[in-house]
Amino acid sequence: MPGRVLIIDPIATNRILLKVRLAASNYHVLQASSLEEGVSLTGSALPDLVVMDHCLITADTDGLGDMLRAHPCPIVVLTPTEALDQRAHLLAAGASDCLQKPVNDALLLARLRSLMRSETTRRETGLRDDTSRALGLSEDGVGFAPQSHVAVLAADDAQARDWATQLSAQTSARITTLSMDAAFELGEGDPVPDLFLLNLAQDDSPLHLQSITELRSRAATRSAAIVAIMPEDAPVTAAMALDLGADDVIACPFEAVEVGLRLTTQLRHKHRADQLRATVQHGLQAAVTDPLTGLFNRRYALAHLKLITERAAQEGSPYAVMILDIDRFKLVNDSHGHAAGDAVLRALSALLTENLRSVDMVARLGGEEFVIALPDTAASEARIVAERLRRLVSQMPVVIDARTTLKVSVSIGMTMSPPDMLIPTDPSDLLEQADHALYGAKGNGRNQVIISPSAA
Repeated sequence: MPGRVLIIDPIATNRILLKVRLAASNYHVLQASSLEEGVSLTGSALPDLVVMDHCLITADTDGLGDMLRAHPCPIVVLTPTEALDQRAHLLAAGASDCLQKPVNDALLLARLRSLMRSETTRRETGLRDDTSRALGLSEDGVGFAPQSHVAVLAADDAQARDWATQLSAQTSARITTLSMDAAFELGEGDPVPDLFLLNLAQDDSPLHLQSITELRSRAATRSAAIVAIMPEDAPVTAAMALDLGADDVIACPFEAVEVGLRLTTQLRHKHRADQLRATVQHGLQAAVTDPLTGLFNRRYALAHLKLITERAAQEGSPYAVMILDIDRFKLVNDSHGHAAGDAVLRALSALLTENLRSVDMVARLGGEEFVIALPDTAASEARIVAERLRRLVSQMPVVIDARTTLKVSVSIGMTMSPPDMLIPTDPSDLLEQADHALYGAKGNGRNQVIISPSAA
């Protein structure tokens, strides 16, 4: 399923029509007819995103605050045409976006996909950050954050300067203008703007949707936030911009207050993502990384498994844990030397990393044993992953020198989250269950996958 969406609307017909549109795209849809019911359902069902009607939000926007306190997640507000002047007020109160009714299907679905991608990234990096904090390896940032930099890209230089002037009064970021050619020429060593504001609203503009793809594909600019100003009557084009990698789209006319709020939100997300990436890339390496393979070590694995079980208990999502052991690894060391054994370990580590999702965890427990954790994964899916990894390893050539190429295999023991996940499972118990299954795989002839009886 792409995700859980909660619809809050007092009119049953509106809820049903919207549910049909979302269910057709495989969303799991929840419904509430009042703000009170929506808050209650949000706190218990933990939706990935909320879509609510403007009529439920009072002038003081308490409704949005109640929703966010119940469960922080993106909130999309559907507004009538006469309420468009309130969009800035709603965005300032915490809404992720305001879409005008009747909402174009393509734009609605693209916006949901975009918000859910951002939310998935936030949760994933947040899980990594929580793990580092649990290990005592991450501290809250102190001192002053550098000033953000926003570059306005528009074919009309005069308009770009005018927008920059207006936005300077709405945000503390430094606003500059930049040509598209100059943006494409930025290298990794150059100072790169934190956010690009693209004017795609002019029919005769040389700026087009491909500009988003180009910025996302270049190493220097791929992590920058992108906000596109779109024509008011082009919802399909706006949907395409979101799917191509824009973080936000704004329909003309240009309203500096609203644009400033949206830029501030995207800059906040961008800086938070930068901080979390820095924590993962630098803060954890010395203490929780295996120096030979570059993978996480046992210390990190246990802490991360603990967080996975706690999240699963909160959200009711299944997970899998497997232990891989290289078959007859001692024979490799005895016959070809420890340098050959190290080469096998490094090759296996690279293969596992390349063939798992970014949200999955792979770590070296020690010796020739590795542990893999697959969050949000059912037993049938986990079995497919395990068998695929086993097959790929058996086909993997390990080049030792010009005359020696080795082939190895792995045995895999796997366990699944218990049927009742309300109480988090002890990570040591998970490893023990997977280890027992691994013994079974070894005893049955090696190079195979065995699932723990408690998880079958």
